[in-house]
Amino acid sequence: MNTRTLALTAMLGTLAFGAATASAEDLNLNEKPDTVTISLSPYSAGFGGGVVSSLNDELSARSAAFMKLSLIQSINFADHFNMGLDLDWMLPGQNWAAELSLDYLLATGAIKPFVGVGGGFRYWDKYGSDFGNDIGASGTVHAGMLLDVMDELQLRVRVPFHIVANTAGDRGVGLDIGLLFSSPLRNTKVKKLKY
Repeated sequence: MNTRTLALTAMLGTLAFGAATASAEDLNLNEKPDTVTISLSPYSAGFGGGVVSSLNDELSARSAAFMKLSLIQSINFADHFNMGLDLDWMLPGQNWAAELSLDYLLATGAIKPFVGVGGGFRYWDKYGSDFGNDIGASGTVHAGMLLDVMDELQLRVRVPFHIVANTAGDRGVGLDIGLLFSSPLRNTKVKKLKY
């Protein structure tokens, strides 16, 4: 066997061995980590509390500030979008609100700042005023942050501004803090398979 044939055989053997050990997908671990996080249970629910400060005279006559208790729900339906439903009870008085919101998450890590809008109904129980004058459709803009405390627990801090389409055009700004609980399967790490 001459040198040329031996070199050709060695080269073909090397190519065959290299092709047998090649992976189906070349993973650059700097660009694609070998684990990914997937969301299995995007729904979470919890409770919260906070304060609402009155911004107009009619509402300030009832109280300068209201303590707020809330039942909150959230659905994460895309990497950067959350939809929520808040049911609020505000004291003093029998003040309540129900509001749907849509939030845009500015980041998707453990700390998720967000901005959002919402709409619903709000009722302020004011002295000597009729029910029909105190209830109205409401609109809200808000900014806040979601913090992943544990796999099944998130802390939500939010600053909402709302305006109500009732007779007085009630307005308020507040601060609320909520705890959202989810299934243990909310997020899980899945290992990529290398072939």
